[in-house]
Amino acid sequence: MMKKEYLISQKLLWFFMTMVICGLLVSGIFTNITLRSIEKNLPSALLTELNDLSLVLENLSEVVSAADNAKTNPHPDNYKLLRSRVATVADDTVRMRESYVFDNLLEASAFHAVVAPAIADLTIWFSEGISGFGPESGTIMTIARSRINVAYQKARLLNRDAKTRAQAILVDQQTRIDHFLVMANILFVLIVLITFSVVYLLFRQYSLQKRESVALAELREQRDLLNSLFENVPLGITVWDHDGLLLFINNGFTEITGYFVEDLKSLDDWFAKACPDDACKGQGEADWKAMEIHGKARGELRVICKSGEKKDIEFRGTFLNDGRRLVSMSDITGRKMSERILRENQKIKARANKMESLGLLAGGVAHDLNNILSGIVGYPELLLQTLSKDSDLREPIEAIQDSGHRAAAVVADLLTVARGVASTREVHDLNTLVQEYLNSPEYVKLTSLYPQVTCNCQFEADHLNILCSPVHVKKCFMNLVTNATEAIIDSGTVTVSTRNMDLDTARGTAWNMTPGEYAVVSIQDTGSGIQKNDLEHIFEPFYTKKNMGRSGTGLGLTVIWNAMEDHGGKVLVESSEKGTCFRLYFPVCRERETVQFPSEDIVAGSSGNEHILVVDDELHLRDIASKMLQTFGYRVHVSSSGEEAIQFVKKTKIDIIVLDMLMEPGINGRQTYEKILKLYPNQKAIVVSGFSESDDVKAVLRLGAGAFIKKPYSMDQLGRAVKDVLSS
Repeated sequence: MMKKEYLISQKLLWFFMTMVICGLLVSGIFTNITLRSIEKNLPSALLTELNDLSLVLENLSEVVSAADNAKTNPHPDNYKLLRSRVATVADDTVRMRESYVFDNLLEASAFHAVVAPAIADLTIWFSEGISGFGPESGTIMTIARSRINVAYQKARLLNRDAKTRAQAILVDQQTRIDHFLVMANILFVLIVLITFSVVYLLFRQYSLQKRESVALAELREQRDLLNSLFENVPLGITVWDHDGLLLFINNGFTEITGYFVEDLKSLDDWFAKACPDDACKGQGEADWKAMEIHGKARGELRVICKSGEKKDIEFRGTFLNDGRRLVSMSDITGRKMSERILRENQKIKARANKMESLGLLAGGVAHDLNNILSGIVGYPELLLQTLSKDSDLREPIEAIQDSGHRAAAVVADLLTVARGVASTREVHDLNTLVQEYLNSPEYVKLTSLYPQVTCNCQFEADHLNILCSPVHVKKCFMNLVTNATEAIIDSGTVTVSTRNMDLDTARGTAWNMTPGEYAVVSIQDTGSGIQKNDLEHIFEPFYTKKNMGRSGTGLGLTVIWNAMEDHGGKVLVESSEKGTCFRLYFPVCRERETVQFPSEDIVAGSSGNEHILVVDDELHLRDIASKMLQTFGYRVHVSSSGEEAIQFVKKTKIDIIVLDMLMEPGINGRQTYEKILKLYPNQKAIVVSGFSESDDVKAVLRLGAGAFIKKPYSMDQLGRAVKDVLSS
């Protein structure tokens, strides 16, 4: 019985093998017939004829050009050239008639029928003339030019049709080839199916041995399970022999690194491609030796993938029983990036906490400092109004006033460290703001102090507007350009550039910024750079390498950092021994630019009827404001508290109240104005404060106050504010 089944299997095997051979023979015969058909139906004469028709058309084009030239410039040489061109085309038509007209594969007969008569006419006209006109007369040239031009246009159309026909023939042949490929593929599939059938019969024949069949099945299951585990586990797995030759990699390894087994033959190949730098290679080799010594190893590496991308991987290596080494790896790039972002955010948070603490400190002392500075700035200005220009006292008084202004600038920087001071925003063009600073007296003075430093400007931004506080933005430009200039020891260059940038999600996450469109200002110098240890501290308050109190206060970069945070932007810095580059990122605003109106001069006096009430708890500040306003000719009354001011306005009509925000003891400026508005809803007021524009100041402005002035103020500021509010 077993022998009979064996014979039947053998016969079936031979039968299917015969079918395979027959299929191969049929495929070969079919292929031969098809190729011969293609060879027969696609003669080389097709391309040769098409080329010859194009040559005739080109020669005919030269006849047209020669006819135009002869008509425009009648000269014997031009006529001679024209006859030569006509003779050339005449020879071409003879060869065409002998070679292609009767084959007519590409409409050669129609082409000949168009060209030959025209050339024959021109030959006769240029030798005998026509209707009494000589061969070289202008009339003959006009008729000949018209005749040959018409023939040329028809020939062009026929030549185009010939190309189209040739293309159609080629497409037809391509279609036949495609059909052949389909049939060949069908035959191939049939052959494959037959082959698999033969293999299946052989398997069935040998599977009669029950024990062997069970063993093979178990082995196959274990192999499939192992392969499935290796290929689907979210890890990269490699197997190496004891000589460091690569034996196996799984899909996970290729997905992580991009390398295939063909790319990495040995451990040396891996280190050369994935760890080209000495540090990475040394670490990898040390981990490999540790695995040889201890039987296992674990570590992290930053490798270069096949695509050139750098990834952080965590690997584990162990010895197998047969001496091979199994190494698994996982991609921890995302985790590392998250850790870096977390550390950066922690630094930013710590920096923000420092800024907040300093802001509280600044807010606590700013009011008192600005009140004190008001006297130092205000009284000298009043004194200078009364002194003659040649007085010996003018110079020391101006020095006192200048010192007061400089002290006020330091307090202003200290206040800028407190978040929110740049809350008053206007829409401005970024390029314009940069140019305004470069045209400012501060920049002119800086260039005079450092003539060896050259400043280059590159305005590449497309005039996109930003919503900003222009004073604080230009303050940032001034601080950065000053720092860049002072960083250059001998001679060098400071480059100020602007550009636009679309920040994607990935980079926005890395920089802790909102993705979107930004306008970027870059200030780059060619100095010696910032030391690496100093880079992470440069935005901290009072951290400076300059001579404190003389060339810097230690608040310049802190002011920039806080101002950019207030604007929803970012300041980033890159530095090396070749120089430093600061980049300011401002969110782009699509609103129209704020229109700036030119300021008017203050009227030196008033009508004498305007009555102004100055409310301040500081005696000398009341005195300064009163004298400044009296200088302009206003009638002035003063009050030392909000309660006193309320009682005064109940009895006396007041045009404007100059109102301090913080007053002790008693009610503050906001509360005072609210009570006065209940008595006189349209009462005009000007708010003054030693702080920047606080919440109380904003509240009073919303209630109807016409202006805000920050202490210490000048006569010009106070006079302008009073004039503007009176005229509103």
